Amino acid sequence: MRYGLALIGALLLTACSAAEKPRPDFRAALDAHLAAISAKDLDAYKPTVTSGEDLYLIFPDGSAIETTEDVFAFHQEWFEDPNWRMEPEVMKVMEGEDMSAALLKYDYRDTPEGEPRSAWLVLIFKLEDGEWRLVHDQNTRIAPPEPEGA
Repeated sequence: MRYGLALIGALLLTACSAAEKPRPDFRAALDAHLAAISAKDLDAYKPTVTSGEDLYLIFPDGSAIETTEDVFAFHQEWFEDPNWRMEPEVMKVMEGEDMSAALLKYDYRDTPEGEPRSAWLVLIFKLEDGEWRLVHDQNTRIAPPEPEGA
């Protein structure tokens, strides 16, 4: 009987410890994702992305990639280009229980001295196995301002 009570107590403590696991910091996950892109580091990028097969990446022109495998292939090629620069600014963070999103505005240059193109970026993350993972990446081009007197 004594052993039975000890076993029940140990199970309860284990259950309480698992239930009290701290919720991962969404902003830290977002920052890690953006840092991997800035560093052009595919090995650092991959753990920030869903382990599932479906990952939509929608480009500013409306074209899309629909699978995680194809998103990785795109990023591998993109990261090999040493010239582009992307300067994101986090505008808003929305945190939910198991889904969170960030709205960013970014300037993109094909070369360090190139003319910037601006876009909105919505990144949606889902809690997977105790980690925030990207499940949707939506880019929307911001039209350049009209020249004065046009």
